[in-house]
Amino acid sequence: MGTIQVPANIMDPRLERYGDYRRLAQARAITYLIAQVDNRSDDTITMYEVVVVTNDGQQIEATSISDYVDTWRDAFAGEGGDATTYNRGIALSNSSNFYLHPGAKGTAILGAKEPIKTVKRVFVYPAGAFDRVEARRTS
Repeated sequence: MGTIQVPANIMDPRLERYGDYRRLAQARAITYLIAQVDNRSDDTITMYEVVVVTNDGQQIEATSISDYVDTWRDAFAGEGGDATTYNRGIALSNSSNFYLHPGAKGTAILGAKEPIKTVKRVFVYPAGAFDRVEARRTS
């Protein structure tokens, strides 16, 4: 059970550290989603993926923000790279991994490469590629 902000408000303070790191890496902007999860199931929830279907039928996939941080971190790797900023990316990625045991509550941050301007349907893959749940609109 839970809620997902699609898209999340870019001014949400929980997103600040990701935006700061993305800008340091000079990476393209992404669309953020924030999921508040209350795991009432008997399975571990990882928020494997969220798929948003727009009003015009486009499918937009959102995955863990840690996937994006790992990509941004590459900008600081290699010869002449910034080891301190690279290591900051490792810590940010590790702290962003989402693994919620049964009975626990938590917040997952996800990202999508494309802007999400409209939302027709939202599908959540809470525990892997084969377990799909359709979200329902609350407002």
